[in-house]
Amino acid sequence: MSDPDRLAGVVELSAWIAGRDDDDARGPVRKDGASAASDLGADAALESPDEDAARSIALRALGRKAASRHELDRALERREVEPEVREAVLDRLEQEGLVDDAQLAHDLAERLRERKHLGERGVAAELRRRGLDPDVLDRPDDGDELERAVEAAADRRRRMGGLDDETAERRLAGFLQRRGFGGGAVRIAIERTRPRGPRFR
Repeated sequence: MSDPDRLAGVVELSAWIAGRDDDDARGPVRKDGASAASDLGADAALESPDEDAARSIALRALGRKAASRHELDRALERREVEPEVREAVLDRLEQEGLVDDAQLAHDLAERLRERKHLGERGVAAELRRRGLDPDVLDRPDDGDELERAVEAAADRRRRMGGLDDETAERRLAGFLQRRGFGGGAVRIAIERTRPRGPRFR
């Protein structure tokens, strides 16, 4: 074999070895031509958010409305933030005063009492639904709750139209109970808002 032929063979062999080395570095190739290395890059892009990204998610949620720690934790979980990252972010937000479950519970309870005329059972149920502890609230005044029950009953009666007394009061009792008022407050509210004058049966 001549020197030129021998040199050509060496070149071909070197090129083949170099090509094998490149393939090994890229990893196995799928049928669609993509390498395992490209898969690793895709997996890296799908990694769960870090603390900075998770904090941004939480701050955006707080910008829309006040939220409890529980609500923010659920929001971060839906974005696939790891538990330890969620805890670290929420701890930091609490330390900064941006998450305050006790204050939120007080503010929400006041709003539910004044605007929606809920009884204390209804207030407690709504707080629990949002991950807040009703026990942080001060003991409510029984007179205030009764006043709310009477206001709610009077407003509801005005919407009942021409129902007979028995049907109206049965529906009114169910309405007040669903709003979280106790039996005593319901009974008194119905009595105090009962129409004067002739009764229809």
